[in-house]
Amino acid sequence: MSSIIGKIKSFDLNLLAVFAAIDQHRHITKAAKVLGITQPALSHALGRLRLQLDDQLFVKSSHGMVPTPRAVKLAGPIRMMLESFDREVLGSETFEPVKMRRTFRIAVTDFVESLIFPRLLGTLEKEAPATQILSQTTPFVFPREALEQGKTDIAISGFYGELPDGFYQQKLFSDEFVCAVRKDHPRLGKRKSISTDDFCEERHFLVAPGGELRAKVDDVLQRKKKTRFIAAGINNFLSAAWILPESDAILTGPSRYINQLAKAASLHVLPSPIEMPGITVVQVWHERNNQDPGHRWIREHIKAILQT
Repeated sequence: MSSIIGKIKSFDLNLLAVFAAIDQHRHITKAAKVLGITQPALSHALGRLRLQLDDQLFVKSSHGMVPTPRAVKLAGPIRMMLESFDREVLGSETFEPVKMRRTFRIAVTDFVESLIFPRLLGTLEKEAPATQILSQTTPFVFPREALEQGKTDIAISGFYGELPDGFYQQKLFSDEFVCAVRKDHPRLGKRKSISTDDFCEERHFLVAPGGELRAKVDDVLQRKKKTRFIAAGINNFLSAAWILPESDAILTGPSRYINQLAKAASLHVLPSPIEMPGITVVQVWHERNNQDPGHRWIREHIKAILQT
């Protein structure tokens, strides 16, 4: 690679555009007009190119400038090189999702996954049929290294907090906490509200992907000098749809998911008696992908899905 760099360093790559313009138009004046320079300037540039390639390249004839055998041989590779540079480096090619063939790796909780993936899969099928999405379990901490190394394209969560330099985040939605119990719960099944004391007297389920039997609710209760008993910590919300109808425990979680869960599992939803800040769910990506058209395209679709 170093030897190639050394050779290129001594070559004025701007002269390749001069070559391409003359080869296309076979006329000095027309080529100069396309390049936006004067005819003398183009003639001077052609002279430099002849010296660097040790060939006349284009010579005058009654039909304009005609290429030498060396120029004929170089025309194809130079044209391909310029087109590739324009497409891959300058990015002037129009982005078309239907032509995209790639896999997006999205670190996400099962809660948000259930909100995004049904509609996102439908969008991909229609607009980008060769594109794949791979759901990754989001860790309880910010997946910095995975995003930096490209092992994860987008991370979506409501608990990442302040981000380090080099990362972007976009708000997707805000949500508040509510409680859910089975519809025939002996004490709460017909209630429209629940007191803090009644809340603390019941058994509870906690979605605890981080492995801790404690959540923000417990911090608020502690300040009120109250506690609750967490009977079980489960690692995802999906399990709650099967467990909660068979138990008298309470599940506290984001209203958007709890309401969705209630329809599928015949649950009764109650306002949370504990006043606490809601959650703001964001999608996060590394700056290496910020300007990528495909990455930007899928981020926009994720945002649109969660904001409608």
